[in-house]
Amino acid sequence: MPIRSLVPFILMLVLAGCGATRTPIPDTRYYTLEYEPPAISGQPAEAVIAVSRFGVAPEFNTTKIVYRDLSFGRQEYVYHQWRATPQSLVADYLRRDLQASGLFLAVSAPGSSLPATHQLDGMVEEWLERDENDRWLATAELTITLLDLRAKSLPALVLYQRTYRESEPSAKKNPGSVVEAMSRVMRTLSGRIIADVHAAIGAGEE
Repeated sequence: MPIRSLVPFILMLVLAGCGATRTPIPDTRYYTLEYEPPAISGQPAEAVIAVSRFGVAPEFNTTKIVYRDLSFGRQEYVYHQWRATPQSLVADYLRRDLQASGLFLAVSAPGSSLPATHQLDGMVEEWLERDENDRWLATAELTITLLDLRAKSLPALVLYQRTYRESEPSAKKNPGSVVEAMSRVMRTLSGRIIADVHAAIGAGEE
């Protein structure tokens, strides 16, 4: 058989061999938060809160799960990702929890036409898995600013600005366990924020 006729046959064998040894690409797993809204006691306030679009530190502006494995080191999982960016998750779950608390007349999302008496701004300063020698931690840090939209002067506009930080250990050293721990982190932070917002609005109404 002429060599020219053998070339296509040889190429087919080479391609078949490459296909047999190719490593399959893992499926990407997507995660979100799952927790029951925190229960906060108190008298309902005469307030309508508008939750704005939250900001985020540049290094966490991604749907990929970010982890710290050493000092100054930040890595990302390729096949483990959040369903939405941290700022979207935090703002949406905080809005849900504020509404579920029953402490306010109404709580609206960005783009709502509902007139508001107060506005809640937020910044996700940190949102990551922190790897330590003996354990992994889910860590979040949020800066929250509460504005009184009825204020007639700038000093009276800002009711408060505070930074909240919380960490929870994961049951196992894997991304799924870290997500579960982050859900506990968010529930704790949400409860503290709602209690502070309610107290600040109540103090402003006295």
